[in-house]
Amino acid sequence: MNPQNRIGKWILLLSLALPVVAQTGQPLMTSIGMELLYIPPGEFLMGSTKEEQAWANANGCAVMFTSFEGQQPHKVAIKQGFWLGKTEVTVGQWKQFAATGYVTNGEKAGESSTTPKPGEKSSLVKGANWKDPAFGFKLKDNHPVSCISWNDAMAFCAWLNEREQKSGRLPPGYKVRLPAEAEWEYACRAGKQTKFWWGETEAGGEGRLNWHGTKDGFEFVSPVDHFGARGRNKFGLADMLGNVFEWCLDEFDKTQTHEECYKGNPDARALRGGTFYGSAGSNRCAHRDSRYPFNSATTNGFRVCVGVER
Repeated sequence: MNPQNRIGKWILLLSLALPVVAQTGQPLMTSIGMELLYIPPGEFLMGSTKEEQAWANANGCAVMFTSFEGQQPHKVAIKQGFWLGKTEVTVGQWKQFAATGYVTNGEKAGESSTTPKPGEKSSLVKGANWKDPAFGFKLKDNHPVSCISWNDAMAFCAWLNEREQKSGRLPPGYKVRLPAEAEWEYACRAGKQTKFWWGETEAGGEGRLNWHGTKDGFEFVSPVDHFGARGRNKFGLADMLGNVFEWCLDEFDKTQTHEECYKGNPDARALRGGTFYGSAGSNRCAHRDSRYPFNSATTNGFRVCVGVER
């Protein structure tokens, strides 16, 4: 090989080894193999109408929870684009973080709580944590990680942010963090103002997501992106409803949602997206719940965002 060809080969190999800075409109691939999709700026109506809330109450969602959605939808502007995980954080991705020696709130407590099914009370499951949430089967690396507290999710984001900043993958002014509630709902709706990201009907969700327990073939979690293209919204995001609840950055205002990341109730953090055994009324785009930031529940996971400081 002549010297010029040798130099050209080394330049090519070096360029392949160097990380690529995230580009607007393009997916972002992290150093741990996590794919995040670009969500452009835009406007939407956040929350739900009284008619939708009445429907939700008649379809398994308690009045207390629909009251969290506010009196009526309000216009929200997402002023800057961001990236959001194509899927919920998986067991395999969490293992890479756990290898640093991090111990979750659930492991420290020696137990995790359950999110009750309609008509049931929450309970504590001794020994349940992300390694074994007591689902009765061994989790695979492509299952969503669960039994994760808000504190745990924040620690993961801080660890991943440090990695990505050092590798040069993040645009200036952007960081790895949890999505704000407004960002989450905007990304979930993907241009729709309907109850669900696919439309208005519960029947339209068939073959799209893991909800209703065994009616969908899974009593507990399903692998992420199990439903393929049919289970992804117009932004290409999988499992935005069902499977596991997803933590948001916001503190929780039980009276309404906010355009900006809400601060004012540090003892409660927002959860979005419903669960693997949630009712149709509790697996809507507007549905909200909250927990203590240290709470580890068998239904709780998260999705990573790359956005500006909040």
